[in-house]
Amino acid sequence: MQATGNNQNLSHSLSIRLTADGFSFYDYTPPHPDSLTRESYLYGGEGAPVDVLRQALAQSAMIQNAGPAIVRGLVAGPSIQVPLAYFRKEEVNSLYRLTYAQEKKVRTYYNLLPHLNIAQVFTIDLEIEQALSRRFPDIKLYHNHTMLLEKMWMLTPQEEQRFYVCFHENEFFVFCFREQRLSYANTFPADLTENAVYFILSVWKDLGLDVQNEVCILMGNHAIKNGTARSLSRYLRRVQNAVPADIYRRSLLTHIPDIPFDLLSLLVHVI
Repeated sequence: MQATGNNQNLSHSLSIRLTADGFSFYDYTPPHPDSLTRESYLYGGEGAPVDVLRQALAQSAMIQNAGPAIVRGLVAGPSIQVPLAYFRKEEVNSLYRLTYAQEKKVRTYYNLLPHLNIAQVFTIDLEIEQALSRRFPDIKLYHNHTMLLEKMWMLTPQEEQRFYVCFHENEFFVFCFREQRLSYANTFPADLTENAVYFILSVWKDLGLDVQNEVCILMGNHAIKNGTARSLSRYLRRVQNAVPADIYRRSLLTHIPDIPFDLLSLLVHVI
């Protein structure tokens, strides 16, 4: 269970990105974008997800040749944001289960976001976590929204209210800051453009945002992202269909096609 910090580490890193459909290994030595290499694995067939992971950890050339590295895990899936005033680390399991019922064995983690004054609480499949911890005893686990929230907080002017939408493989994450506090956060399925527009406008209306003056910023990678931006422009005056270089202007990693935005946030953002 980790907190985010303020010192950027330029050491060789190995990132393991876990999604509902599989996982990917990313080997990277800053600040050279051409050093980023990737291996991806999908779940499926007769083997359990943990079996696929164990086999990959044992046979992957990237893992075997990685050498000394800072190892980080990036975990997708449900999460909750708890104000630090109400957060107790010994109560993370109970806090999480107030929102999500658990039908499988998981381990609960949290990331502290001191700028936002919240804890990001999430879970990882217990067998997956054990396999990773055995291979990498010093692995640090982060939810895939943690660094994104930190970065967007830094970019949001104190006097403004901004509405953000970040697309991932199967869902999009909607969040909003008001007076530099997180006022809303939720995820929705990324299936059809029409559905995405409906959910976004519904949240926009519920938050009482101004269609003329307030900004809606779309980020990430998904087939429906551009269409969603075009459709939203019919209803909202200030829609920004951002590319990675708009957010991380100083990072050469933004030139890598289709780099997952949550991974980019992890690699670039100060940790």
